[in-house]
Amino acid sequence: MSCAGVSRTWQRICEDDQTWRQKCFENGYVEFDAPSFRFLGGWAANRANEQAGITISSHMDLQEAQQNRQAREIAYGHCYERSSWKSLYLRKRRIISNWRSRAIQSSTVLEYWKASRVWNVDDAQPAFALTGDNGFSLSYQVSEDGKYIVGGGMVGRVRVWCGQTGAQLHLLQGHTDRISCMSIHGTTLVSGSWDQTLRVWDIVHGKCLHILAVKTWVGFVKFDGERVVFDGQAFAVNVWNVHTEECLHTLTGHTERISSLLFEPERDLVFSGNSGSIRVWDVRSATCIAHFVVYGRSRHSGYFGMQFRGNILVCLCDSDIWVWDIREGGSCLHHLHGVNGQTSDITSLQLLDSGLLVTGSVDGSVKLWDVDKGTFVRELVRSRSDDPRE
Repeated sequence: MSCAGVSRTWQRICEDDQTWRQKCFENGYVEFDAPSFRFLGGWAANRANEQAGITISSHMDLQEAQQNRQAREIAYGHCYERSSWKSLYLRKRRIISNWRSRAIQSSTVLEYWKASRVWNVDDAQPAFALTGDNGFSLSYQVSEDGKYIVGGGMVGRVRVWCGQTGAQLHLLQGHTDRISCMSIHGTTLVSGSWDQTLRVWDIVHGKCLHILAVKTWVGFVKFDGERVVFDGQAFAVNVWNVHTEECLHTLTGHTERISSLLFEPERDLVFSGNSGSIRVWDVRSATCIAHFVVYGRSRHSGYFGMQFRGNILVCLCDSDIWVWDIREGGSCLHHLHGVNGQTSDITSLQLLDSGLLVTGSVDGSVKLWDVDKGTFVRELVRSRSDDPRE
């Protein structure tokens, strides 16, 4: 704004599309989809929140949301016309600001169903049920194009459904024990089982392509289309080529069973962790490039999870949040806990753009954190009860 106020020539320079394109790339901003029905208030009439006893902080009604949107269109309409990249930059900055301070426009709770259902998130209504499942699947995954849904569980079978109708396409049989993990890439699925095998499936034709005898039951598996990473014997991380069925690397160093696993194939990084330590591996050289020690209230007492963005790794152990920089051997940036922390075990996390982290806990609360600064931002959803144990 300071530069644009110097002269008309400087103002034109400040509106240059390539300038804003560069700023978007520097900040990692990508194209956005058009606002959905949900954004325009599609959840406003849903009463599931009240029935579930959950309070959404500073809820905004539909009329107020529409008025604010109209005001933004009037205020920023001209710059949208001049530079699409400036429009993207401003919208992204506004979203970040909204996360930090704006009242939540709309939110809802999806009601519990015993049968397996797929929900339409725009209106919070069930879209269709998955035929033939009967609730036996313990985990589900959706293909990147949304055409396929896969599920596996206690009975050792994998079901493949149509992502648009819920009709069952294939029943993949071969495992002889429960399926503990799955990872899908394109139309190829890798499933891990307690029967000490990994199976590679073509979910379009419903065929088993490869069987990998791994000699241990598998709890976590990640797949990039060629390499499969999973937890193996003696607390090791194994890397296999699914096409040649050969073990590429065995990454050793943990002294306890692995309870979380991440794979970043673009940078050839693997993250393995438990409630005592986290190791960062360079898959190409099969070396550990960082080792972090982390503890919760007690070993193995609660949820342990990780997420990675840029060079920042966030991990959760019980009700504590740890923030690490993986560069140059790794260093701890922040330990988020205390009076503003979750008072019960954290069960989920989502690391957003620009250093924002959302966590949800057993007591029903949802909180927002700034992992760059190591500070608590605000509470998004309040607990169902004053007593965190309920």
